[in-house]
Amino acid sequence: MLSVEDVASHFGLRPDTIRRKIRNGDINAIRIGRVYRLAWPDVWACEDGAMPKRARIPRYQDDLIGKKAIAEALQVSVRTVERWIEDGLPTRNVFGAVRCNPHDVTDWLKLRGVDLPQGWWA
Repeated sequence: MLSVEDVASHFGLRPDTIRRKIRNGDINAIRIGRVYRLAWPDVWACEDGAMPKRARIPRYQDDLIGKKAIAEALQVSVRTVERWIEDGLPTRNVFGAVRCNPHDVTDWLKLRGVDLPQGWWA
């Protein structure tokens, strides 16, 4: 089970945002005493994307990254990342915020012949 802080880190959002989404019913969570706990399937259900298949579960447990973080890590402009998204770079929409799984970004860019440094998103 994940904490609110774990989920906030995964989405790149603030813990207060996650708590508010839980209270509003946007994310399923259980409350143990005064602490919320969340399961991975409930987290992925908020990502507006396909649920990961069994073999891909570990890669979808990595924190998502935003356009700005991708641009900074790859030393390109945010506009370049936006063009990649328009061209089909897989995204996960999290409560209106565009996020990407770093493994999807790596796979997509490698298919297009872009050389990436190992672990570029770390």
